[in-house]
Amino acid sequence: MDALTSVLEFRDVTFRPNALLQLCGVTGVNLALGRGEIALVSLEEGREESPLAVMAQGLEMPEHGCVSFNGEDWSQLTPSRISNLRGRIRRVYQHYGWISNLDIMENICLAELYHSGRNDSDVEDEARALARGFGVDPIPNGRPARGNSMVLRKLEWVRAFMGTPELILLECPCRGASKADGPGLARAMHEIAGKGAAVLWLEDDPRVIDCPEIAAARRYRMDGETLMAV
Repeated sequence: MDALTSVLEFRDVTFRPNALLQLCGVTGVNLALGRGEIALVSLEEGREESPLAVMAQGLEMPEHGCVSFNGEDWSQLTPSRISNLRGRIRRVYQHYGWISNLDIMENICLAELYHSGRNDSDVEDEARALARGFGVDPIPNGRPARGNSMVLRKLEWVRAFMGTPELILLECPCRGASKADGPGLARAMHEIAGKGAAVLWLEDDPRVIDCPEIAAARRYRMDGETLMAV
């Protein structure tokens, strides 16, 4: 990647609300994140369903403007290229983000195994090590529907930090977790950003936004449909 190319860029992006997806609209969004940069976006109460993460991942296209990943406009790519690029992105979903017919470990490792070509044992060992860092040991067996919701939330963090992602999307990642676990997530985020990953963190909880461990992040807030630098 060219050193001047942003990992993620929103250029004059307007997105209209979609009733089926229950997403909010945004207007004229401009944001660029390079390697190792972290942006924390404060969401307004009642407008937590931001479309920024789904557009960053190329799952929804803007009405106007463009969203690019590593300098490539999602709307101009072939399906095979889209799949390849999405393999470099990890995401913690605002709501439930588990595949019901896979076990918890299979859920955690699926994307990394599929996109990296690493062997199963190495990926599972990495998952266990990351989980221990978040206070989960061992990783529970069985399907996610039978798991503890607070533990599952921390295991979503594990899944997001697996391998060497180039972009991490965090949508209200502390929702459902213990407040005491927030600083650990922030430290892990800074550590992976130090290895070159760009991070977009969308957050609606003022207690998380004010967490001193994420103070070094570039800060923005949504004001209606407009993204404002803080």
